[in-house]
Amino acid sequence: MKSVLKIFIATLMLGHISLATMAQDKKQEDPKVKTEKKMKMKMKDHVCTQACHDSGKHVYAHGEKGHVCTSACKQ
Repeated sequence: MKSVLKIFIATLMLGHISLATMAQDKKQEDPKVKTEKKMKMKMKDHVCTQACHDSGKHVYAHGEKGHVCTSACKQ
């Protein structure tokens, strides 16, 4: 009976330690999210270019309001 109790207590202690570790991991991720928000560039107002006139609709450049980044922007 004592061995069963020891195994139960050891399991509880291990569970408590793992929960504490998971909580610390979540706290460490939060600063990364904050820095990503700070790194976002401020968007400028759109200024029409020749590409807008040629296509008949607005062509937004990287950094302009209304632009949606694609894999071409990340190059």
